[in-house]
Amino acid sequence: MVVVEEPKVIAPKPVEKPLTFLPFSIQKNMDIVSIIDSTSNPLQTYFDYLNKHQKEELVITSFFSKAENGTIALSRSESVKKKLADFGINTDRVIFQTKQSDITFENDTYVNGFAYEYQTMSDERIQAIDKGIASKILYAGFGSKTFKPDNTLKAYAQELKSFLVKHPTKHVEIIGHTDSNGEAEANMWFGKQRAKSVMDYFIAQDIDASRLRITSKGETAPIAPNTREGQRLNRRIEINVTDN
Repeated sequence: MVVVEEPKVIAPKPVEKPLTFLPFSIQKNMDIVSIIDSTSNPLQTYFDYLNKHQKEELVITSFFSKAENGTIALSRSESVKKKLADFGINTDRVIFQTKQSDITFENDTYVNGFAYEYQTMSDERIQAIDKGIASKILYAGFGSKTFKPDNTLKAYAQELKSFLVKHPTKHVEIIGHTDSNGEAEANMWFGKQRAKSVMDYFIAQDIDASRLRITSKGETAPIAPNTREGQRLNRRIEINVTDN
């Protein structure tokens, strides 16, 4: 009797996706991170993508060479995180990881120091980010008497809009704050005007006006001393999502 062996099934090797890189260069043994093309606006792409895809997050891998200590990659990640935050990207939706790699520095510079990809957030991640959306402090051009929406406010408006769709019974309280310069009564008015400016902006982004309300605390609820930096911090908008 001839026994015929069944052919072995060899599982195909997974195909690795080609890496895509952030437009930042790194310096050998340093935590300096530089935008490669400062004449353009390279972070706009990531800002727009995250605003459009509210259930996704950005995963960034910070590379370091075998000749470097791994902690340098963590420091570089912090530099990138600050640049993203300064641009207005919600870094709660950015995950950083580090990886040792065969990096070849040219004149102590390497242009592919950070790879990235997008991934769908888990339910746990979404819940954690929703907590930040439900309680937020904004600084969007509140250093002057006029209103200047910045990228942070633009991104937050899209996140809040998505949040309110998921929670149709909740409402938004927008509270204006000022520094202590000037008369208290005038500051109360300025605080309310700033809150109204934010409310009007939210409405322009198709957030239901009936779910928004404004108030002002003027100079009565500072969060910092009356120094120059403290005054900047006190000029703010506080957002609280409530059940009624």
